[in-house]
Amino acid sequence: MSFEIPGPETALAEALIERLRQIYGAERPIPRGVPEARGIPDQGLGWDALPGLWDQIVEGGAKLASPWMMGHMDTAPHPAAALTETVVAALNNNLLFREISPFASEIEEQLIAEFAERLGLPGETQGIFCSGGSLANLTALFAALGGYRESGGRGEALLAIPEGAHTSLTKAAAILGLHRDNPLKLPVDGSGRMEVGALEKTLAESRHPVKIVVAVLGGTVTGAVDDLAAIGALCQRHGAWLHVDAVYGGALAYSKTNRRFLKGLETANSIALGPQKWLYVPRLCALTLFPGMNDFDEKLGVEMPYSAGAREHRGKWGLQGSRRADAVTLWTVLQVLGRNTLAEMIDGSIDLARQLHDMLSAHNQAEPLHAPELNLQVFRFGPPDREGDRVLGLQDRLAAAGKAWVSVSHWQGEYVLRAVLLNRGTEPRHLSDLLKALSRPN
Repeated sequence: MSFEIPGPETALAEALIERLRQIYGAERPIPRGVPEARGIPDQGLGWDALPGLWDQIVEGGAKLASPWMMGHMDTAPHPAAALTETVVAALNNNLLFREISPFASEIEEQLIAEFAERLGLPGETQGIFCSGGSLANLTALFAALGGYRESGGRGEALLAIPEGAHTSLTKAAAILGLHRDNPLKLPVDGSGRMEVGALEKTLAESRHPVKIVVAVLGGTVTGAVDDLAAIGALCQRHGAWLHVDAVYGGALAYSKTNRRFLKGLETANSIALGPQKWLYVPRLCALTLFPGMNDFDEKLGVEMPYSAGAREHRGKWGLQGSRRADAVTLWTVLQVLGRNTLAEMIDGSIDLARQLHDMLSAHNQAEPLHAPELNLQVFRFGPPDREGDRVLGLQDRLAAAGKAWVSVSHWQGEYVLRAVLLNRGTEPRHLSDLLKALSRPN
């Protein structure tokens, strides 16, 4: 089979658009079953097999575009992103070298400046696009430890993070060779926010030559936002590097009514962002920003003598070599939607979480376990469940019914239900139906 694009007689374009309509028009979030995957043939099936293969992929995949999908910090990308991905994949430009990613390199640099401006960071802020939030956090912590310039003494560093922070931070500590006592997990309040008093005591008592503190803008379980201003002031007083994990909440860069949560972000030494979460682009689009970092090149740059050019290649910086042009898809979505529409989408989903909180508060079997700051709501339905069997059974029942679906989290000693209201198709009526579905007897 050649690499020539098939002609219109195959109707593949129409078949592809029809599959996209099925994906974006889906109601059932969790598939009834997963089709058996075909084994790899000796003789290729040819272009005509594509529609059938696409059918299997669509049938067996979770439908993140369903308005009933309320379970995770993942949602369907905007259709403009899905279509643009075809062009990006076909070009296959590699951000390792500017010469084979000329436009994509310019777009990365433009978007780094865009996010810095929207987040109120210094104009000289530099950054690196990464393949996913875990790598974005790892890149930041690597820089905090000296990066490529300094690799010793990691066993003497302190890494303090909130209890319940994303597991990528624990993984990063192991990858970077920190002492086995790292990360030190600090207590959080009932909403999941780091207790600033505990951090203050930790920093005051620390004798570590290198101190790194991670604050969170959009916690994984409750969507909690740490007090960035207070934490930033403590870090400055005690000479600690402040990294903000804003992989989720960094989308507030485009908020109009919830920008108060960004207060103090300008004190950070590094910030991880994940547009793949709340800016409606496919994974693995993420980036790390370094506000006011004057030794960016020394800490995160490695020379590339095998391809010299008049301008530096984007692949010089960070932990990755080859990277795909995720920034181009993000740029396209930002162009199609614009800042005002994004603000409506982000602030609207936060408002929807507050409506769910009110519904839960008024329900005779439900109890919201925190007041939502962003668009996540953790709640109890029925009595506390320390073992998880009852709550997991509720989730299974929702999946079997084929409608409203939420995730289960282990939070402060019990199993609870967790709603993430990312989907643009989710309306208050879907929330009402969720509570009705949960209330039905087995």
